[in-house]
Amino acid sequence: MYQNSTDESGIKNFRNLLINSTISRFGFSSFDLLIIWVVLYLTHSPFLSGLADGTLSFPLFISFVVGAYVDRASRKKILAVSASFLRSGSMIFIFTSIMLRNDFLILISIYFSAFMIGFTSDLLNSIRASWTKEFLDSEHYKSGTSIQSSLYSIAEGLGYVSSGILISLGMMDAFLGLFLIFTVSVIPIFFMGGLKRIEIVDSGISNTLREGILFIKSHRIIMEIMIISLLANFIFGMAGIIFIVLVQLHFRLPSVFVSIIFGLLMVGIILGSLFANKLRGKVGFISSINLFIIGISLFSIYFINNIFLVLIPSTVIGISVGIINVAIGTAILKIIPQNMMARIQGAFSTFSVAIVSLSGMIGGIIVQITGYEGSFLLLGFIVIIMSPLSLLFRGMMSLRI
Repeated sequence: MYQNSTDESGIKNFRNLLINSTISRFGFSSFDLLIIWVVLYLTHSPFLSGLADGTLSFPLFISFVVGAYVDRASRKKILAVSASFLRSGSMIFIFTSIMLRNDFLILISIYFSAFMIGFTSDLLNSIRASWTKEFLDSEHYKSGTSIQSSLYSIAEGLGYVSSGILISLGMMDAFLGLFLIFTVSVIPIFFMGGLKRIEIVDSGISNTLREGILFIKSHRIIMEIMIISLLANFIFGMAGIIFIVLVQLHFRLPSVFVSIIFGLLMVGIILGSLFANKLRGKVGFISSINLFIIGISLFSIYFINNIFLVLIPSTVIGISVGIINVAIGTAILKIIPQNMMARIQGAFSTFSVAIVSLSGMIGGIIVQITGYEGSFLLLGFIVIIMSPLSLLFRGMMSLRI
């Protein structure tokens, strides 16, 4: 199953990678939901809350460059450890502002920490993409991706649920808990061994960037997946802030209900990821069907005025997202060589995932203009309209998983 020099070494490294990634995802999702709630509580502004969420994604605009650097890095382990400790250190600014009891400083420190955590997460994701390709052989790309997606979703779901508990403890204790989580996540990296060393043969990082661009241009399916990812992430980013506004400002319920909604969303992603391991078919067809289901689910929330009934479409959305994640993840592993993984991961982050940094703010503006009901109606309609797009992409329709 693994490409390392020995099966034992490969199994150990892949296990440690999963543990590190799982703990990290848990902390990241807790932080994401926590800062949206805190900023909305302090300012009562959906726009500023969306900005806090979007700040996490701002660093992704330079992710392609980060990926090129990671591909050239000969000691990715040292780079991963340094980035992990930097995440923990960014919490210190929030601790200080809370102790000073200054709301303005708290907001500034949250935005700064969000940027730093977003940047280090981007760096770590590029490293993990390269390591995943190194540890898995071609026969286990789909099963490995399914396991990763399932564990990541479990971690994110638990993170969303725990964020409601952390919020109830108070801001200082909540961010202290996150500090400990980010610190613990670095431990499994220390136990990785026998990793490949990269020999740099070109004259500079510009050549590395150029190689990545040429590779993307020569592989039609990569461009197609980027387009689908861009649209999907934009919609998904807007949905996050709208769900929080739905709970806090419309239903006027405590944060635990936000945790329940996002928790069931993650449960759906876990189920979808596990089911996708058994799924066979064309990547384009799989993506199209599940995007349509997501659109219908978002559209249906417009007609729901009961917080518990909202949980049903939330879970359905999660199942479809989980299936799409595995389909696209498997396609990427099949197409991209290891020495390109960080660059292509960076390209996806720059040209698709980075749009989330704008979607949170735009979502906040839409909520203020249309209200939460109109926002779900609009989002659902857009997803339904764009769902047939992947059927028109020859690259996605030619590749089977």
